[in-house]
Amino acid sequence: MNTADSQSRDFLWGAATAAHQIEGHQRNNWTEWEKDHIEDWMATAESRYGDIPAWPKVKTQAEERSNYINGLACDHFRRYPEDIALMQELELNSFRFSIEWSRIEPKPGKFDKAAVEHYRQVLLALHEAGITPFVSLHHFSDPTWLEAAGGWHGREFPELFARYARYVSTELGDLVEFWATFNEPESYLISRYLGSPLWPGWPHQEKSFLKYLLARRRFVAAHKAAYRVMKRQRPLAQIGFTHSIVLFEAGNWWLKPVAWALDYNGGSGKFRHTKGAQDFLGVQYYTRAHFRARVARLRQWEVPAPAEQRSDFGWEIYPEGLYKITQKLKRYGLPMYITENGIADAEDKRRADFITRHVAAMQRSMADGADIRGYFYWSLLDNYEWSTGYWPRFGLVQVDRQDQKRTIRTSAYVYRDIIRKN
Repeated sequence: MNTADSQSRDFLWGAATAAHQIEGHQRNNWTEWEKDHIEDWMATAESRYGDIPAWPKVKTQAEERSNYINGLACDHFRRYPEDIALMQELELNSFRFSIEWSRIEPKPGKFDKAAVEHYRQVLLALHEAGITPFVSLHHFSDPTWLEAAGGWHGREFPELFARYARYVSTELGDLVEFWATFNEPESYLISRYLGSPLWPGWPHQEKSFLKYLLARRRFVAAHKAAYRVMKRQRPLAQIGFTHSIVLFEAGNWWLKPVAWALDYNGGSGKFRHTKGAQDFLGVQYYTRAHFRARVARLRQWEVPAPAEQRSDFGWEIYPEGLYKITQKLKRYGLPMYITENGIADAEDKRRADFITRHVAAMQRSMADGADIRGYFYWSLLDNYEWSTGYWPRFGLVQVDRQDQKRTIRTSAYVYRDIIRKN
């Protein structure tokens, strides 16, 4: 498989993105949803983020209307050649991005040839630059028509998703070796059906545990169906999905069974549901949940890390968690790719150390037997973080929303040095 085939034997050093967060010019369930919920997001910003260390600095932006309008995003849809040049400057040999389902299939069963051709040109440009594509078929956003068809809990969802996967694989599979069917399905399911404090605004959100269980079954069926049809077309393709894993750790010995249960049902145990229909594990790690309880009140709460050990988002910086999680995942006997690992750090004070320490934890895990074959920092660009908007700055590259000017951050060159040495 030309460029991708030759590079697949090497460790993938890359950065990750998602279509809705960087492309701009979208028309999907998120762009429709935001129109009616911007006021809520503005009004609840302080209640959601007022306790994070960065709140005094981000308050003004987090309470502005423009923060929550996706709009042009990073205009990557038109500026992808410029962004590929940035990847080359940083010496990345892989790029993880998603294809927007609503572009490919704007109406059920009606496919847009121009959209397919756009992604073909992106893939060709990546190959020309010596960069291996790592492509996600679904990264949170849905076509607007899908909800009318029942959404993820609808009976037809597995068939609809498999149809989309078959079409994309047919049209673009000659240029892609690595596929992720879904990005963080559990994050999607929790936010959509159970309610998430991180993303309280989610299209068609409803709290229904029964629909959550049903949608989770539909996801498993959809992934397996897509895996089968894509494998028939492209037997050599590497197909899996990505899962965001929080390390659950208990501060009381008697709460360890609770931590184990949380990990089994929503953490590293999640991959067991798709056994036999995945060629790799896509591992996404950002932080841990460290909790304890008072015996008298039987009330548990998260143990907050000191401010200097937290990101702008308020998440604890805990590199050891990446080691512990990848060691747990060895039991599956499959290759792993760290498909997301990153930090919100607008002032770029902690990102270099964050990357350095997490890569070191990953390499230690590899030395202890974890079959890890790639690392993707989140994200290449400052982007639209769903109902949080634009204020969290995860990018290796700073993006000025006024003129779309890209500026490579100092920490990105530290990442480049790590790539050069490895």
